[in-house]
Amino acid sequence: MAGRFNLPRKGDNATLILIGASVRSLAFSCIRAGYQPWCIDLYADEDLAKNCPTTRITKSFPNEISALIKTAPLAPILYTGGLENHPALLQSLSAERTILGITGNTLTNLRNTSELYNLLKSKQINTPSIIISTKDLNKETSYLRKPKYRSGGLGIKHFDPSKQAMVDDSDFYYQEFIKGESRSAIFCFTESGFELLGVSIQSSGSPYLHANDFLYSGNMGPVNPCNSELKELQTIGELISSNYRPLGLLGMDYILNDSKVYPIELNPRYTASMEVLELALGQNFITKHMQAFGIKSIYDNPTPSETTVIGKAIYYAPHDVLIPKEAPWLSIDANPRLFSPFADIPKIGSAIQKGSPVVTIFAKADSLNEVKTQLKIRTSQLDSLFHVGTLQNNLV
Repeated sequence: MAGRFNLPRKGDNATLILIGASVRSLAFSCIRAGYQPWCIDLYADEDLAKNCPTTRITKSFPNEISALIKTAPLAPILYTGGLENHPALLQSLSAERTILGITGNTLTNLRNTSELYNLLKSKQINTPSIIISTKDLNKETSYLRKPKYRSGGLGIKHFDPSKQAMVDDSDFYYQEFIKGESRSAIFCFTESGFELLGVSIQSSGSPYLHANDFLYSGNMGPVNPCNSELKELQTIGELISSNYRPLGLLGMDYILNDSKVYPIELNPRYTASMEVLELALGQNFITKHMQAFGIKSIYDNPTPSETTVIGKAIYYAPHDVLIPKEAPWLSIDANPRLFSPFADIPKIGSAIQKGSPVVTIFAKADSLNEVKTQLKIRTSQLDSLFHVGTLQNNLV
């Protein structure tokens, strides 16, 4: 394949090109694994720019990536959020550079939810129904109306066919709404099989974080799957491994209902939930990802440390805001190798529109409840900073 070559070893300039809507968490994982990221994303946040050469996408995502990457070093590519929806772009980029990730027919097939569900149902894995045409909707069933080409929960809304107008749109489909706890499972696939790296609780549309609808709000973990849940996750991993033969990291969002797993979506790349488990378990998933491609690691994965609980939450702008000089993250040293209560740090004076992400909050404790409490305390501090609950609803 054009652009394929061996990565440099210890002491060399082990550069990786990172592309996606937001690459900060991936970049920090790469740094902890001994690599030197060169980044292209939508935000170019302060902590990312301080640690890596970073180019911001200012015109069109993801179309501008093709032009911007021409200024990048000749190095392999890792992609993250949103680009799994653009296989043609990834295929174009792979003509000149190695992409260390799931691409081509494997990516297309993994993202074909209907076919994936048929495979899972053949092994008695529960799946929500998928409806393409509104004429097939059951008026007694609750659905989610989901866009085909977005990520992070953007554009997902509840849909009640007994009350709402049913108009077909080729950019959307309908998925049966399953009640239960939302979770994220992380797998790493190799030529010989797979490893289930961990599970975390996922949140979306959290009101206390001012997240609308189903916007991704964060993760907490790790959590220990119950026996039936673990068995079904292992079965899903085996089916994906034997039928699709992917390599590297893959995330799966699912609903846990009465100890049964209902897969919702596959994300065949580094996901936002992965850094939660990395920090909690003292592991580095990029090291495992590179090994899946036959690349010897720069640093060995550390011996697993005593597990703690890590929580991650995305704070969304409660109204249009300007980032003030007294923001609490300004005193934080943006060191990828150290735990930090804040990440994805915006520049002072940045104007952020209502409903857009402002900053990521982290908490560390011995239990999920303690983590929840810490996250809510930090959120309350940000609410005070941005005058939530006062009459001031203009720029601060």
